[in-house]
Amino acid sequence: MDAVGLFRPYDQKTPTSEPTPAATPQPTVVAAPSGAAPKNRPTPTRQQAQAARMDAIHPKLTKRQASAQDRAAEEKKRLAQLQAADNQPERVLLRNHVDSRWSIAQFMLPLVLLGFAGSVASVNYPVISGAFIIVLYAFVVACIINCWWSWQSFKRELNQRLPHASTKGLVWMMITRMMSVPRMRQPKPVVKHGEAY
Repeated sequence: MDAVGLFRPYDQKTPTSEPTPAATPQPTVVAAPSGAAPKNRPTPTRQQAQAARMDAIHPKLTKRQASAQDRAAEEKKRLAQLQAADNQPERVLLRNHVDSRWSIAQFMLPLVLLGFAGSVASVNYPVISGAFIIVLYAFVVACIINCWWSWQSFKRELNQRLPHASTKGLVWMMITRMMSVPRMRQPKPVVKHGEAY
Protein backbone atom coordinates (compact mmCIF):
# COMPACT_ATOMS: atom_id res chain seq x y z
CA MET A 1 0.00 0.00 0.00
CA ASP A 2 1.31 3.32 -0.92
CA ALA A 3 1.86 5.26 2.27
CA VAL A 4 1.77 8.54 0.47
CA GLY A 5 -1.71 7.85 -0.78
CA LEU A 6 -3.00 7.59 2.69
CA PHE A 7 -2.32 11.23 3.29
CA ARG A 8 -3.84 12.54 0.10
CA PRO A 9 -6.62 14.94 0.78
CA TYR A 10 -8.99 13.36 -1.74
CA ASP A 11 -8.61 9.94 -0.24
CA GLN A 12 -9.52 10.94 3.29
CA LYS A 13 -12.90 9.70 4.46
CA THR A 14 -13.50 12.48 6.98
CA PRO A 15 -15.19 15.44 5.30
CA THR A 16 -13.47 18.72 5.71
CA SER A 17 -15.36 21.22 7.78
CA GLU A 18 -16.55 24.03 5.57
CA PRO A 19 -16.52 27.45 7.09
CA THR A 20 -20.05 28.51 8.01
CA PRO A 21 -20.96 31.89 6.67
CA ALA A 22 -21.42 34.59 9.29
CA ALA A 23 -25.02 35.19 10.23
CA THR A 24 -26.20 38.36 8.63
CA PRO A 25 -28.01 40.64 11.11
CA GLN A 26 -31.71 40.81 10.48
CA PRO A 27 -33.28 44.28 10.38
CA THR A 28 -35.21 45.09 13.54
CA VAL A 29 -38.88 45.65 12.84
CA VAL A 30 -40.43 48.14 15.23
CA ALA A 31 -44.14 47.61 15.62
CA ALA A 32 -46.22 50.72 15.16
CA PRO A 33 -48.00 51.76 18.34
CA SER A 34 -51.65 50.90 18.54
CA GLY A 35 -53.84 53.71 17.26
CA ALA A 36 -51.03 55.36 15.30
CA ALA A 37 -51.96 56.69 11.90
CA PRO A 38 -50.67 54.58 9.04
CA LYS A 39 -47.82 56.13 7.19
CA ASN A 40 -49.59 56.43 3.89
CA ARG A 41 -49.80 60.23 4.02
CA PRO A 42 -47.23 63.00 4.22
CA THR A 43 -46.14 64.28 7.61
CA PRO A 44 -48.05 67.50 8.46
CA THR A 45 -46.03 70.65 8.61
CA ARG A 46 -45.62 72.65 11.80
CA GLN A 47 -48.16 75.22 10.60
CA GLN A 48 -50.72 72.50 9.92
CA ALA A 49 -50.09 70.88 13.34
CA GLN A 50 -50.50 74.24 15.09
CA ALA A 51 -53.71 74.91 13.16
CA ALA A 52 -55.05 71.50 14.20
CA ARG A 53 -54.25 72.20 17.85
CA MET A 54 -55.94 75.61 17.70
CA ASP A 55 -59.03 74.03 16.13
CA ALA A 56 -59.14 71.56 19.03
CA ILE A 57 -58.80 74.33 21.61
CA HIS A 58 -61.07 76.84 19.86
CA PRO A 59 -63.47 74.86 17.68
CA LYS A 60 -65.29 76.66 14.93
CA LEU A 61 -68.91 77.16 15.91
CA THR A 62 -71.98 77.83 13.88
CA LYS A 63 -73.91 81.06 14.38
CA ARG A 64 -76.51 79.30 16.50
CA GLN A 65 -73.88 77.62 18.69
CA ALA A 66 -71.96 80.89 19.09
CA SER A 67 -75.12 82.80 20.07
CA ALA A 68 -76.09 80.09 22.57
CA GLN A 69 -72.61 80.20 24.07
CA ASP A 70 -72.78 84.00 24.33
CA ARG A 71 -76.18 83.83 26.03
CA ALA A 72 -74.89 81.30 28.55
CA ALA A 73 -71.87 83.50 29.30
CA GLU A 74 -74.08 86.59 29.74
CA GLU A 75 -76.45 84.68 32.04
CA LYS A 76 -73.55 83.45 34.15
CA LYS A 77 -72.15 86.98 34.39
CA ARG A 78 -75.56 88.40 35.34
CA LEU A 79 -76.08 85.80 38.06
CA ALA A 80 -72.61 86.51 39.46
CA GLN A 81 -73.40 90.25 39.58
CA LEU A 82 -76.74 89.62 41.30
CA GLN A 83 -75.11 87.35 43.86
CA ALA A 84 -72.42 89.93 44.55
CA ALA A 85 -75.09 92.62 45.02
CA ASP A 86 -77.19 90.39 47.30
CA ASN A 87 -74.18 89.71 49.51
CA GLN A 88 -73.71 93.38 50.39
CA PRO A 89 -74.02 93.83 54.18
CA GLU A 90 -76.83 96.39 54.02
CA ARG A 91 -78.91 94.13 51.77
CA VAL A 92 -78.34 91.14 54.04
CA LEU A 93 -79.43 93.25 57.02
CA LEU A 94 -82.54 94.40 55.15
CA ARG A 95 -83.56 90.84 54.27
CA ASN A 96 -83.12 89.69 57.85
CA HIS A 97 -85.04 92.73 59.11
CA VAL A 98 -88.00 91.97 56.85
CA ASP A 99 -87.97 88.19 57.28
CA SER A 100 -87.90 88.34 61.09
CA ARG A 101 -91.12 90.41 61.31
CA TRP A 102 -94.74 89.82 60.45
CA SER A 103 -96.20 92.47 58.17
CA ILE A 104 -99.57 93.31 56.67
CA ALA A 105 -97.98 93.70 53.25
CA GLN A 106 -97.06 90.01 53.00
CA PHE A 107 -100.78 89.19 52.76
CA MET A 108 -101.39 91.83 50.11
CA LEU A 109 -101.14 89.66 46.99
CA PRO A 110 -103.62 86.93 48.05
CA LEU A 111 -106.06 89.44 49.57
CA VAL A 112 -105.98 91.67 46.50
CA LEU A 113 -106.74 88.68 44.29
CA LEU A 114 -109.52 87.62 46.65
CA GLY A 115 -111.02 91.11 46.76
CA PHE A 116 -110.87 91.46 42.97
CA ALA A 117 -112.56 88.08 42.49
CA GLY A 118 -115.25 88.98 45.05
CA SER A 119 -116.01 92.32 43.40
CA VAL A 120 -116.30 90.65 39.99
CA ALA A 121 -118.49 87.84 41.34
CA SER A 122 -120.84 90.29 43.07
CA VAL A 123 -121.13 92.67 40.13
CA ASN A 124 -124.92 92.21 40.19
CA TYR A 125 -124.96 93.31 43.83
CA PRO A 126 -123.58 96.86 43.91
CA VAL A 127 -123.52 97.09 47.72
CA ILE A 128 -121.42 93.93 48.14
CA SER A 129 -119.15 94.85 45.24
CA GLY A 130 -118.65 98.33 46.66
CA ALA A 131 -117.81 96.84 50.06
CA PHE A 132 -115.15 94.64 48.47
CA ILE A 133 -113.61 97.65 46.76
CA ILE A 134 -113.62 99.73 49.95
CA VAL A 135 -111.95 96.91 51.91
CA LEU A 136 -109.42 96.50 49.14
CA TYR A 137 -108.46 100.18 49.15
CA ALA A 138 -108.29 100.23 52.94
CA PHE A 139 -105.95 97.26 52.87
CA VAL A 140 -103.70 98.99 50.31
CA VAL A 141 -103.49 102.06 52.53
CA ALA A 142 -102.65 99.85 55.52
CA CYS A 143 -99.87 98.19 53.49
CA ILE A 144 -98.41 101.60 52.57
CA ILE A 145 -98.38 102.66 56.22
CA ASN A 146 -96.83 99.32 57.20
CA CYS A 147 -94.05 99.68 54.62
CA TRP A 148 -93.31 103.25 55.70
CA TRP A 149 -93.13 102.25 59.37
CA SER A 150 -90.85 99.30 58.58
CA TRP A 151 -88.55 101.53 56.55
CA GLN A 152 -88.17 103.99 59.40
CA SER A 153 -87.39 101.14 61.76
CA PHE A 154 -84.84 99.68 59.35
CA LYS A 155 -83.08 103.03 58.88
CA ARG A 156 -82.55 103.31 62.62
CA GLU A 157 -81.14 99.81 62.75
CA LEU A 158 -78.93 100.45 59.72
CA ASN A 159 -77.48 103.59 61.31
CA GLN A 160 -76.62 101.60 64.42
CA ARG A 161 -75.05 98.57 62.74
CA LEU A 162 -73.69 100.02 59.47
CA PRO A 163 -73.41 103.80 59.93
CA HIS A 164 -71.82 104.56 56.56
CA ALA A 165 -73.86 102.16 54.42
CA SER A 166 -75.75 103.46 51.40
CA THR A 167 -79.55 103.20 51.23
CA LYS A 168 -79.68 103.37 47.43
CA GLY A 169 -82.21 100.89 46.07
CA LEU A 170 -83.14 99.56 49.48
CA VAL A 171 -86.60 101.16 49.64
CA TRP A 172 -87.90 99.29 46.60
CA MET A 173 -86.17 96.13 47.76
CA MET A 174 -87.95 96.33 51.10
CA ILE A 175 -91.36 96.97 49.53
CA THR A 176 -91.11 94.07 47.08
CA ARG A 177 -89.82 91.70 49.74
CA MET A 178 -92.53 92.66 52.22
CA MET A 179 -95.22 92.14 49.57
CA SER A 180 -93.90 88.69 48.67
CA VAL A 181 -95.03 85.49 50.33
CA PRO A 182 -92.15 84.35 52.61
CA ARG A 183 -91.79 81.01 50.83
CA MET A 184 -91.40 82.74 47.46
CA ARG A 185 -88.83 85.32 48.52
CA GLN A 186 -85.48 85.34 46.75
CA PRO A 187 -82.90 84.91 48.15
CA LYS A 188 -84.44 82.45 50.56
CA PRO A 189 -84.99 83.70 54.12
CA VAL A 190 -82.35 82.59 56.61
CA VAL A 191 -84.17 83.80 59.73
CA LYS A 192 -87.68 82.96 60.88
CA HIS A 193 -90.38 85.26 62.25
CA GLY A 194 -89.39 86.52 65.66
CA GLU A 195 -85.86 85.11 65.40
CA ALA A 196 -82.86 87.26 66.33
CA TYR A 197 -80.23 87.99 63.69
